[in-house]
Amino acid sequence: MKLEDLKSVKSDVAAKLSEIGVKSVESLIVKGFSEVKALLPEVDEKQLRNIFMEAWRKKGFWLMTAKELAEREKERLVFSTGCKALDTILGGGVYSWSITEFAGEYGVGKSQILMTLMIETLHKNPDYCAVYLDSENTCRDARLKEICEARGYDLELLNRVIYIPTVETSIFFEIVDRLPITIEARNVKLICSDSLIAPLRAEYVGRETLAERQQILNSILRKLLSMARVYNLAVAVANQVVAVPQQTYVYTPFGQKLPVGGHIMAHNTDPRVWIRKGEGFKRIARIFDSSWLPERECVFRISEKGIEDIGE
Repeated sequence: MKLEDLKSVKSDVAAKLSEIGVKSVESLIVKGFSEVKALLPEVDEKQLRNIFMEAWRKKGFWLMTAKELAEREKERLVFSTGCKALDTILGGGVYSWSITEFAGEYGVGKSQILMTLMIETLHKNPDYCAVYLDSENTCRDARLKEICEARGYDLELLNRVIYIPTVETSIFFEIVDRLPITIEARNVKLICSDSLIAPLRAEYVGRETLAERQQILNSILRKLLSMARVYNLAVAVANQVVAVPQQTYVYTPFGQKLPVGGHIMAHNTDPRVWIRKGEGFKRIARIFDSSWLPERECVFRISEKGIEDIGE
C-alpha cells in the first residue's frame, strides 16, 4: 500500500519518510513510531501519531471483534516442512504471522529443517521468494541442489532464494532493518534465520553485556514479528542451546540444556520446537512451548531429501 493512500500523509512528509527508507504503509508500520520519530524530529509528533493511527487502521491493526479476528486468521499462510509428522505436530506446518523456533544442540538437523522448509515453500508457490539469513555458514548450494533433485524439483526454484550472510550483529541489524525493501520487491513470504543468536553470542561476551545483547535481540525479533504480521509472511529461526551447570538445578525436559535467548526469545517465538538426536539419522521433534498447540512429539529422519518421514 502506497503512503499516498493515507490522507494524513502530505507530500513533504512523504518525501522525508522516503529518505529514511519508508516508501509504503507496510514499511512504515515495521519501522515503528518511536524509530520514525527519532529519525524525523522535525515532523510534528501529533501529525506523526495521526499518520500511524491511519496506517494501523488501514492494515487492520485496530479494534476488532473475535469474529473479525477469526476471519482475518483465514488469510494466514501455512508452509509444509516437507515432513508430514512434523507438519502434524505444528498444526499443519509453519504459519505466517509468527516466528517458529527450532532449538537444539549442534548436529540435530535445525539447518536441514530450514532448507527443506524453504525448498518445499518455493516449489509449491512459484510466485514466492524466500530469504535465508545465514550466520553459521550452514546453507550450501550443493545441499540445496541435492534436496531439490532428491525430491524431483526443478533447480530453477533456487533462483528465488535470496541468500544473505549475517556474520556480524551490526550487519544483521542493518539487513533486518532494510528487509521490507526486498520483501516488497521480490514477494518474499518466508524468512529463515540460521541462527539468530550466533553473532550476538560471539560479540557480546560476559554478564556485563547481557542486558545490551538482550535489547538488540528483542529489537531484531520485534521487527521480524512485525514483518510477519504486516506482510503475511512466515519466519523460521534456528536457535542454539546453553548448558546448565551441574550444581545449578533448573527443571527442563531437555536435560541440562536450555535454548539461548532467555525470556526475550520465549516471548517472541510461537511455537517453539526442541530437536534432539535419536538412533542413527533419526531425530525427535517436540513442541515445548506454544499458545495454541499441545506438547507432543514426532520422529523424522535426515536424508538426501533434507528431512522426511520415517519409512519413506
